[in-house]
Amino acid sequence: MKIIVANTVGIDSEGWSIIPYHSRWTTASLGHDDAFTYYPRDLGYLSSLLKRDTDHEIKLLDGCLDRMNAERYAERIIAEKPDWLLIENSTRTFTDDARLIAMVKAKTGAKIILTGQHATAFPEEASEIADVVFQGEYLGPVLDFFIKGSVQTGVIPFDNQRMIDFASLPFPEDEDVSRYAYALKADNICEYREIQIYASRGCPFCCVYCVARHAYYDSPKWRHRPVKNVVDEIELLAKRYPEVEGFFFDDEIHNAKIKYVKDLCREIIARGLNRYKYDAMCAYGTFDTESLQLMKEAGYYKVRVGIETASDVVAEGLDLKGKHRPKKLRWFLEEARRVGIKVYGTFTIGGRGATEGEDRKTVRLIYELMKDDLIYDCQVSICTPQPGAPYYDWAKSEGLLESVEWKSFDGGEEAVLSLPGYPAERIKGMRLEALEAFDKGRGERDRAIFAENWPEAVSGIGFVPERVLLFRSSRDWHTSLLIDSIKKTWPETLVAVVVPEKFVDQWAGKWPDAKIYPVVSEGFLSRRDLGEGRATELKSYNADLILIPCNTNHCRGYGNVREIAYEVAGGSDTPIRYVTCEGVTIR
Repeated sequence: MKIIVANTVGIDSEGWSIIPYHSRWTTASLGHDDAFTYYPRDLGYLSSLLKRDTDHEIKLLDGCLDRMNAERYAERIIAEKPDWLLIENSTRTFTDDARLIAMVKAKTGAKIILTGQHATAFPEEASEIADVVFQGEYLGPVLDFFIKGSVQTGVIPFDNQRMIDFASLPFPEDEDVSRYAYALKADNICEYREIQIYASRGCPFCCVYCVARHAYYDSPKWRHRPVKNVVDEIELLAKRYPEVEGFFFDDEIHNAKIKYVKDLCREIIARGLNRYKYDAMCAYGTFDTESLQLMKEAGYYKVRVGIETASDVVAEGLDLKGKHRPKKLRWFLEEARRVGIKVYGTFTIGGRGATEGEDRKTVRLIYELMKDDLIYDCQVSICTPQPGAPYYDWAKSEGLLESVEWKSFDGGEEAVLSLPGYPAERIKGMRLEALEAFDKGRGERDRAIFAENWPEAVSGIGFVPERVLLFRSSRDWHTSLLIDSIKKTWPETLVAVVVPEKFVDQWAGKWPDAKIYPVVSEGFLSRRDLGEGRATELKSYNADLILIPCNTNHCRGYGNVREIAYEVAGGSDTPIRYVTCEGVTIR
């Protein structure tokens, strides 16, 4: 029997590139065909389990890695002639995945299994397009299903007594899809070529917005793999992929038990694997000085922590409990800075209990932490009431949901609810205020280092340009520092900036010395949004230097902007350079 284990669609019906954060939430980006994606953790483990413990023919396919829409993805699956198709599905992609399933079923007659967030939250709806629906963590139950040759259909409810023994799992799939391929498509927070790896699963906290805790595990249970087993996997992957530079521990919370992390660090050091770079999803509450020092010695260069909110009211509404410890936060940030570990902070706007006043406390905190160099970078999301989590049930029962279109539940920029006295549009506006606070704080913090690196960077260009063209392809603080540096270095040089049209008024005021070329774009800048008229106009500008600001040191993920730059250059020898956040230029 042939079983296809499949990720969600890679591009939805409106052209958005899907980015699933498995066991968390799914978001998307528009006009960004080079968008990052994550290794499909549970599907990768399931594929390895089924290959190890059954005689069935198993194949893992990922429409997100290969950026396939429903039609192209369906063709790929149909060509495999599956007897079963299993898809881990999110609320954000439910409609497009349903289209995919219908095409596959019509051509192959394959039986369909749905797992994941949406199947867990709405099993009846999932049952309309699937033969079998598994709720919650599905590794053990799906394995039993195929070992026993079950003919059961319908909804198979979650049973926390059937949760997989994490220590018994094989290493995730690395044959049908390359794990290193995901290191090359990793999010921008990874500063190196980092393979995702998993030392633990689950979380001891009960935050009301969390899909992992509520939809997948149904309990505040944290499980870890044996230290030796984790480091064996690192060693294996390092030998298999000599070009790899590091590893990203994409756990729900890497450091729930700090002794475990200390033991892991000691094993990494003992085997000489501290020559690699590591970053990890963590909570700040368990850190002590010894753990941070050991992590630094083991090669950890960054930790990602959920700060979430500066408001005690919102923290209570979100049931953060021990995750919200302002005094410990300040100690941790200062100690991490002293030890030399970067901190990436995540924040949320519009949580239960939020008002404009309470969320503005978070906005101020973001500015202060950035300015004072206590966090290196951050993410600001809208606290989306994801189906399967208590926040959704509460919002629905209170009549606060603004939208029931599943594609709106993307955990990113969209607000799908209005809170009392705090409408959806103001929540979206507050997120923008938070990003502006980030811009202001980081601009103040990094102005000196940008100015220090810029002279050496431009010396490599070797001439004084008459016309520079650049793109608003990084945050405002970065673009502003770049324009200021160009004008100080070459006062007579003309500067033009390509920007999405919806922000033209805002940016024209910030950059009075630059000519603005607006582009109608709802997402990232891309060639298809440029239009022939604007493309011709940019060519006529006749730039003799083109700069692409990028917010990473590796400059991956900017293929959509570079495509425009090449076209604007018109085949000439006009230099095209990336400019990093530190003011360094890269070919």
